[in-house]
Amino acid sequence: MAFRRPVLTGRPPAADAPADGAPPQLSQRLARYVPLPAAYAVFQSLLGVLPESLSGDPARYALAGTAGIATGLIVWLSVQVRRGRESAAEPAHPAGAAGAAVIPGPARPGEPFPRVVAGTREAVLRARSVCDDPDLGPLTGWSHFLEEGEAGHPPTAIGTAYGLHLALALGPDDGRFDQPALVETLWRLRLPDGGWAARTGTGVSRPEVTALVLGALSRAGAHRSRLDEAVGVLEGLLAPGADPEGEARTYVIGAAIRGLLRAAPGSPELPRLRDRLTEGALHDPERDGLCCWGYSLEGDARLLRPARPSPVHTAQAALALARVTAVLGTERRSRQAMEQGLEWLVRHGEFEHQTEHLRRFGAGGPTDHTFIRHFTAGWVARALMAAPAPPEDPALRRATEACLRSAVARVRAEQRGGVWEWGDDREHRPIWMTYQGISVLIAHAHRSYTTP
Repeated sequence: MAFRRPVLTGRPPAADAPADGAPPQLSQRLARYVPLPAAYAVFQSLLGVLPESLSGDPARYALAGTAGIATGLIVWLSVQVRRGRESAAEPAHPAGAAGAAVIPGPARPGEPFPRVVAGTREAVLRARSVCDDPDLGPLTGWSHFLEEGEAGHPPTAIGTAYGLHLALALGPDDGRFDQPALVETLWRLRLPDGGWAARTGTGVSRPEVTALVLGALSRAGAHRSRLDEAVGVLEGLLAPGADPEGEARTYVIGAAIRGLLRAAPGSPELPRLRDRLTEGALHDPERDGLCCWGYSLEGDARLLRPARPSPVHTAQAALALARVTAVLGTERRSRQAMEQGLEWLVRHGEFEHQTEHLRRFGAGGPTDHTFIRHFTAGWVARALMAAPAPPEDPALRRATEACLRSAVARVRAEQRGGVWEWGDDREHRPIWMTYQGISVLIAHAHRSYTTP
């Protein structure tokens, strides 16, 4: 999930954004200004008409005050009912004009889930970019940020891979996504050395990006022989010593496992990567020595500068181990590390975003810099939902469900009209964050459903 800071000129000012999801102005003003004057009017009226013989002034003031407070409360509740009815009756905001960047309004608690999904689908379609590259030919896909696609930036490998994932999740029957064109674009964006890389890289294929693209191509039904040839390139990128910086990172190994499980579940690299992830775990002395992970896979052996446990890297590792267990079967040490990692997440209970800097030093060439932003709540929710079975301990099981609800609530709170924004002053809308956010909500909806 590498990125650069886009320079955009076509985005409209925030004041022009439609107020999809905002409560009507009349109800806002009623709720703000009416209850208190109504309560005071009733108080003064009763104070003037009650007889002075009613047990003295304290009783008169108490009776008038109680009536005033009750009236104000009734008026306030009436306004809230009105606002709720107006919100339920409010239609979805129509798609904006062609080429315009439409910024949806804030999410509302209780917003119907189909409306969130529809908002995601339309926003992603608006941001799709179609261009004709003089070297690569026609390209259809997405740039890294939705606002870049709306401004006409060309597709990238990462953006298009996540866009294809979104197309498969949200619009398998919607021909506007044009999945064959997306698949062909990803093949055309392939680098001369056979893999894929972030646009901020030095033109050298990287395993985490190659695994992401191959996972999307596999889900879309890419031709098997073509896919197998690219998987061979990925396995070469993952060979010991091929990428010293990458093979020491939890994020890179977790991404490689997830990609191989989709594109080549029989790859001989999977057991080795599973063991590498397991051996690179930390043990948190503050939480009974539970397994957890930091950004580095050097584990507890890193004596000079020990790695700090990280919620997002623990979630990524636990998710990868849960998925590889489902495909390869249970291996005792990795299963134990995964279960302890999930318990560590529950006991830690932190969902703040994190940013990671990955530097790869070329032999006599330029240094490859990759900045990775991590949507921690999304990763934690996905890891908890991937657990093969709920914890046996009843107290831990209840705590796990509570943690999952909190993580999903955090994910949902960060979307506006089905689009997720990275919370900084630039209001970036990375397509990977929208994919992770809507995927969490869809998975949680499926998990929560019970047959009538």
